[in-house]
Amino acid sequence: MTSADSHPPAKRHGSPLGAQPQSGSRTSALPAFCTPRVLLITLLLGFGVALLLAIAPGVAEDHWVRLGTTAWFVAWVTLMTTGVLCTLQKPLCRLTLPWLLFVVMAILLAATALISVLAYQSLTQLGWNPFESQTDFFIHNQAIALVVGGMGIWIFSLHWAKTRRMTAQTKAELDALHARIRPHFLFNSLNTVAALIDTDPKAAEAAVLDLASIFRAALYAGDVSTLAEELGLSQRYLALEHWRLGERLAVDWVMPEAPLPSIDLPILTLQPLVENAVRYAVERSAEPCSIRIECLIGTRAISVLIENPLIGGLECAPNGGNGVSLQNIRDRLALMFGDRASLRAGVIEHKFRVKLVLPRPDAPPHASLNDKARRA
Repeated sequence: MTSADSHPPAKRHGSPLGAQPQSGSRTSALPAFCTPRVLLITLLLGFGVALLLAIAPGVAEDHWVRLGTTAWFVAWVTLMTTGVLCTLQKPLCRLTLPWLLFVVMAILLAATALISVLAYQSLTQLGWNPFESQTDFFIHNQAIALVVGGMGIWIFSLHWAKTRRMTAQTKAELDALHARIRPHFLFNSLNTVAALIDTDPKAAEAAVLDLASIFRAALYAGDVSTLAEELGLSQRYLALEHWRLGERLAVDWVMPEAPLPSIDLPILTLQPLVENAVRYAVERSAEPCSIRIECLIGTRAISVLIENPLIGGLECAPNGGNGVSLQNIRDRLALMFGDRASLRAGVIEHKFRVKLVLPRPDAPPHASLNDKARRA
């Protein structure tokens, strides 16, 4: 494990932050039907529909018998529909929303039709069938599938519209972040470079390169970076601020000796958090002030801790660097990871701590998110 003045690993590729969205990532709002969680939720919703049909008024046969046969039917329709959607996940993600909804409804109706034929034959052989003909049974099931599927599509459309609004809002805030890098930060940096030119030309050159890296990242039009690149960008930002703040700024890097797993995350996630620590701690302190940046590798998640002394009381606790709020970072993490990532901030022992938790892409399927992070 390295600490103090050690630098985090930072691979740099073609773009300023090097990361582009992976070609295999989903671009539509279609749920990942191949995951056990989505399958379980779908089955539970299906069983809820079966329960409503079983206790509906006007049902002649025993409610428990009705519930059993209906649940059996719904389970097979759900499994077949989910299996087809899982198999066709990638091509479906390339469809526009209207075509996607049409295809999903068509798959549901086709699965209902096939299971209806098989179920009618099975019930007839068992000598129990409340319907007079196979046609009545078929039309009855198709009508129910059409109504339930239509309601599901309506709810999905509302969710999709809400997600689109949230995406547009967070993108607008990120665009505003790109456009309003604090002018005094630029002026201070240029003044620092100008002062270094005569006394230390090599240091001035390094400061210019750090400044260029920060501005390339801030003006980059992409949306995705990697954890290593975000750490590298934060390192360059702190190196630039060190020329200005001198001995007042001390950074304690605690990085694992093992290579960091490759994890994508929203661009400009860490640097604003590090800038918070500089703005609300170092700049407000006349004494040397230490910022601690620690990375912990767990079984299923990687945690990044950023800690700085609390200067000025709770009312001076940071909210966001470069004008970007902590909530904006949380929103962008939610869009990318759902509830598998988190960003928490709070005061612990007179220090302000931010904890970023990111899911590992290579995590074991049954590993707990609460597994204690191990230190390399």
